[in-house]
Amino acid sequence: MAPLQGKENSKQGSLVIVGTGISVAGQMTLAAKSFIENADVVFMGIMNKVGEHVVSSLNPNSVSLDDLYEEGKSRAVTYSQMAERIVEAVISGQNVCAAFYGHPGVFVTPSHEAIRRVKALGLEAHMLPGVSAEDCLIADLGIDPSRYGCQSYEASQFLFRDYRIDPYMTQIIWQIGLAGEATLSVLNANHSQSGLTMLADILSEHYPDDHELIIYEAATLPICEPKIQKVLLCELKHAKPTLISTLVVPSLGMPAYRQDRLAKLGLTEQQVINYRNPSIN
Repeated sequence: MAPLQGKENSKQGSLVIVGTGISVAGQMTLAAKSFIENADVVFMGIMNKVGEHVVSSLNPNSVSLDDLYEEGKSRAVTYSQMAERIVEAVISGQNVCAAFYGHPGVFVTPSHEAIRRVKALGLEAHMLPGVSAEDCLIADLGIDPSRYGCQSYEASQFLFRDYRIDPYMTQIIWQIGLAGEATLSVLNANHSQSGLTMLADILSEHYPDDHELIIYEAATLPICEPKIQKVLLCELKHAKPTLISTLVVPSLGMPAYRQDRLAKLGLTEQQVINYRNPSIN
């Protein structure tokens, strides 16, 4: 039996998770590009051949994780297998980079799981920020989340759980094309409209039927434009969203001032009526 290799001679693997941005070209940070270029191996969860080409051109030793997706297979299983593949490469002593579409920590289960597993082994792992769909949404729609406040949910969780909507805040509801889908095995949005109808019914409890909503999709290629469709709440149940459609429900406006709180602070309504966050003045 061969003797165990001494710890001082064994190579310690590491992991860095990066995001490629939504449209990849122009949205990949310099830090992400550097880690991709210098990794021993790069795993790609990009779901976009153009994005994969960009990453592979930076590091030829790049491997797609898309082969783990299968129609009818639970995405929970797929995500676990993705994490396992990444972690195995780290355990083998490689400096691993995993590149995911958008922000690597937003709607990316395997990135968080891989970091958790690697850190549990006492090895180095960290995540870099990236341009997310929300960042694109804010820019494309001209929304400032600080103006009215913002509530953000995944569509199915929004239906399944007892959330409390504040109609004075902007609502962002992700993946409405899968609203009500609980099997985690659907890879397209061609399913029953019952989830979307329920979503519309819930919103109708808080907003008038003629409240204007926005169905949004970020541009995934530099040559494309974002998809921005305005619909009335009463029309929402007839919409045909895709897997990447996001619903934005604009605020009803500012709520009334809490006079009791102003009084405790020694302020009047007139003093604070033009208040703006001093950090952005």
